[in-house]
Order: sequence, then structure tokens, then C-alpha cells
Amino acid sequence: MLRLGFATGAAPRAGGKVSEWLDDCGRVIASAFSRDTLHWLEWPGVGVFAFSAGSQEVRVWPEPRTRHETVVETFSRMARPIILQALGEGQVLHAGASVGPGGLLAFCGKSGSGKSTLSFAMQDVGYWQFADDALLLRVGQDRIMARQLPFVPRLRPASRAFFPHARYRRSSSSKPHSPDVRLNAIFLLQQSADVTSPIISLIPPAQAFSELLPLAHCFDMEGPTHTRRLVDDYLQVAARVPAFRLKYRPDLQDLPLLTRHVAECARTIDGRTSFSST
Repeated sequence: MLRLGFATGAAPRAGGKVSEWLDDCGRVIASAFSRDTLHWLEWPGVGVFAFSAGSQEVRVWPEPRTRHETVVETFSRMARPIILQALGEGQVLHAGASVGPGGLLAFCGKSGSGKSTLSFAMQDVGYWQFADDALLLRVGQDRIMARQLPFVPRLRPASRAFFPHARYRRSSSSKPHSPDVRLNAIFLLQQSADVTSPIISLIPPAQAFSELLPLAHCFDMEGPTHTRRLVDDYLQVAARVPAFRLKYRPDLQDLPLLTRHVAECARTIDGRTSFSST
């Protein structure tokens, strides 16, 4: 696993930009750069995270007056998944996830779609939260596996207030897992005030691929080798893992109904991809 070390002196600056991430308002969240075997992420307001192929050490040059806790949290929650993808450890999907009787389930969507809340709430139907915001996927010979990254549940204020304080503080990774867990299903979340009950429908693989790719974390979007690997891996994910549209009303009071629907769908899949529910 990656180690974070605080560096002194000058941070790397002269390199070619290979990726950039924007928030919903079009502001730059982070930028990725490469120069020969050295790669780094510039995170405005936080610092520069640098790493090299073949090394597990990540060096950070914090910006002046940036709190130590902010640097560590940014690395753990956002930079580490991108760096692991760059080092070839797997593909990283912007998703929450839960593991339980129906296997490992991923919940995907844009920020605010409810993936963190749903993956946390699934404990009410016998699941444990496996990921909050980033899921590391590893493409095997005949299946898609996922490896758990260290995380802390991070709910929005309304969702956090909905859960009893004691439950929120429970460790979400206290249940032991093997290093890699097979991914059984992907749910793409769609909130709608018009539905009275959750609607789950199977998505064709080609459409699933086109919807999953924009939710992928990729360090280098310029290099043909990196982009080819990204596309090939997500084609395999879409072909091997059933993906479902989960349309639901964004009302926290409906969470028990929502989690039951998801759990029932997961039980029905049982390794097959022909399930459809409305």
C-alpha cells in the first residue's frame, strides 16, 4: 500500500499536463503531470503529490498554511485512488460499495447522487460498507475483482443526521474480507421525485460501458497506452458485471424500502445477467 511522506524543498513543476479534474462549476480540482518516470498531482489549496513507477512512496509538498489533516485526507480520499490507477494497480471507479449476502455491490453516480448514503445504509439489510467514494477494480481472467481501500464514511449533513450517532461511528471495515472480492453488480443511481417506489432495470453492456467510463478515475488521459488500457478494462467490466439503473426518490425516509429493493435484486442475480425488474 502507498506510503505518504512530507517533503521539503522545491516541488516538481516542469512537466506535461496529462489530465485535469473539474468540479460541477467548472473549477479545477486537480491536475496531473508527467516527466519521464516522475508523475505528480497538483491540488490547489492542498499541495503537490509526486510518485514514480515501481515505488510505493508518495511525496507531498503542502501549500503554505495547509493543515496536516487536510493533506492526509486529500491523499487518502482522492489522490491515492488516482495514483494506484496510474501505477497499474487496477481501475478506479467513482463509486460507493457494500458487501453482503448478495456479494459485492457498487453504487455509481455523480456527486450528490446518494452513493455514499446508500452504501452506508445497506447495513440495515445485512451488508457492510466496502467503499465510500472510490472502488479499486482488478480485471481477472473470468471475473472482476475489487480491493478495499482504507476509508472513513463521509455522509452529507442531512444523511448523517438521519442515522443515529452511534451507528455512524461504527467501523465500516470491521468485518474481515479477503484481499480481493468479486464484484457482483453495479447500480447506476438516478434520483427522481416522480417515482413512488424504486425502479431497477438492467442496462445493456454497451450502454453500461458508455455510462461507466465518465465515472472512471484516470491519471493520464493523453497517453495512448493508458487510455487503451482504460477502455479495454471497462469493456470487460461492462461485459462481465450486470449493471442496473436504480431510479429512486431522494427521500431519506424511503431508505428502508430502497435497501430492501437492492438486496432483493442482488439475491436474484446469482451470477446471471438476464435479470430485469420494474
